[in-house]
Amino acid sequence: MTVVLPVFWSMGQLTTWWSPPVDAVVFAVMLALGLPRAIQAVPRDHLPVAAAGALAGVVIATGCGMLLSGTTAQVLLGAAAFAVTASAAVWLRRFGAAWRTASITAGVPFTAVLVHPLPLDRTWPVLGWMSVGGVVAVCWTLALTSPAATKAPARRSRQRLAPSTRQAVQLLGALAGAFVAGELLDPDHLVWPVLTVLLVSSGNRGRADVLRKGAQRMAGALGGTALATWATSSLAPGDNLAVVAVFGLLALAAGLRPFGYVFWAGGVTGALAFLYGFFGQGGTEVLAHRLIGIAAGSVLAVLAAWYVLPIRARGRSTGDNTTRDARADRTDSAA
Repeated sequence: MTVVLPVFWSMGQLTTWWSPPVDAVVFAVMLALGLPRAIQAVPRDHLPVAAAGALAGVVIATGCGMLLSGTTAQVLLGAAAFAVTASAAVWLRRFGAAWRTASITAGVPFTAVLVHPLPLDRTWPVLGWMSVGGVVAVCWTLALTSPAATKAPARRSRQRLAPSTRQAVQLLGALAGAFVAGELLDPDHLVWPVLTVLLVSSGNRGRADVLRKGAQRMAGALGGTALATWATSSLAPGDNLAVVAVFGLLALAAGLRPFGYVFWAGGVTGALAFLYGFFGQGGTEVLAHRLIGIAAGSVLAVLAAWYVLPIRARGRSTGDNTTRDARADRTDSAA
């Protein structure tokens, strides 16, 4: 929150002279929520690579988000581009420490870009403002966040496919299923199943691990969304109390995150429900769509982790422990 609030203040100051779209402000805040943890996971001497990865992710993720707000053909193209590029960011970690660093920060914008309360206009000014939001978030993160002191030791996997490759394929399959589920359940709000897949799939260290975290995240997301959607039903669109609730829930979720993913998922998804309620997309009438979307995303992520190139926690035949390899490859993102 030490980074989130200055980023929000900086984007607010820009409105004094210009009119940045509200989506750019929300995007910058969500980046500020995820980038500090990502920066803390990279070595100090890799900060330039981390910044470049984050800014590249901003441009690519924004382009995908614009397509997702277009016609049916553009949505299909945007969904395919989103799934492939988000998965490619994970796959690139197999090429060494520098690529791992870039992928860690490049993955954060893909989560942040999903949180746009209004459709993204497919114009150069919108792309420019989203990029400005990315620069603001990166600058404040680098100024206020301490990176890792040393490089993480490189570990080689004894599996035929590296854990990062397996994670990338799993994420690709889960995201593809999430977009299909979103189109079938609620085409106007793809954020819930797709965002949930990103939340549940991050840091996959094996089937048992993703099942445990998936259950916690699904329970937290369902509870947080249900309570927040019920609470927003009594607030009028544009009520500033919703904005206060958003930042309060984000702070509470960040503080309770070390005690379990259930608190993090509940706080973040509850904050999103308040955010959408602020823009008139709240009320109990959308509760069922949100809950079903979150449940579908959680189930898809768990199924992908269990049945699509699963990562073994321990190799019985060789005695090798590949949990360390997966742990070394994990992405510490906004999820």
